[in-house]
Amino acid sequence: MTSHYKEYEHVKLHVDDDVLRITLSWIEHHNALSMQMRAELLESVLAAEADPRVRALVITGEGAKSFSAGTNIPELSERTLYSELGRASELRKILPTTIERLAKPTVAAINGYCFGGGLELILGCTVRIASSNARLALPEIKLGQIPGSGGTQRLYRLVGLGWAMQMVLTGEPVSAQQAERIGLVTEVLPQDGLMPRAQEIARLLGSRSPVAFAAGRDAVLKSTESDLLSGIDYEKKLYAICMATQDSRIGLQAYADKTTPAYTGK
Repeated sequence: MTSHYKEYEHVKLHVDDDVLRITLSWIEHHNALSMQMRAELLESVLAAEADPRVRALVITGEGAKSFSAGTNIPELSERTLYSELGRASELRKILPTTIERLAKPTVAAINGYCFGGGLELILGCTVRIASSNARLALPEIKLGQIPGSGGTQRLYRLVGLGWAMQMVLTGEPVSAQQAERIGLVTEVLPQDGLMPRAQEIARLLGSRSPVAFAAGRDAVLKSTESDLLSGIDYEKKLYAICMATQDSRIGLQAYADKTTPAYTGK
């Protein structure tokens, strides 16, 4: 357990300088996402958001075989029409959205199987990279279901309508190499290079102005849900906000002085 953070049963936390590594840890069940694990993960990312020591997060799975095999299957039998239309299902919707809109960047380090709810989770991350043995899928249709935690909505924004249709409606996995080709992940690395690269990307993202990070991320996300001119108008407003910040002045001065900027988030 890392100091200042709770100790959880299925989530391990470790702070490495200014990066918090969150590890899904239920290895005997391929790190399946039980409701307990989701609750622990949500609490962890919110704690990291409030922690001034942390500038970025890395999310990964314990072991070399699985990031997460998806939803804990025994829990599926407990779901009903009533539960899925009510508050009982809210956590599954809230978790990826919270990660997507977090004030700090998140890097998914995808090792091995990343299925179902595990894939829906990483779709909310800022950046996704994978080990060469990774396999990614939304296999819910094989159980007579569809993804229920935002997968049908976020996937096509990354891979396009064609691949989203194929993955959702066949349930078949794609390899890490295919995932890179279609834009689901940005890099594929050997297993032993995955975590060092994830930490490197997290530190790079975390070194940017927090205000500019949030503005740039939100502008890109807006582009997936608005027409071009509305998106450009939204970008213009966010750009103006950035130009009025202390961080903008710090960045410009550091450029002139040829030094590394120390952003304050103001």
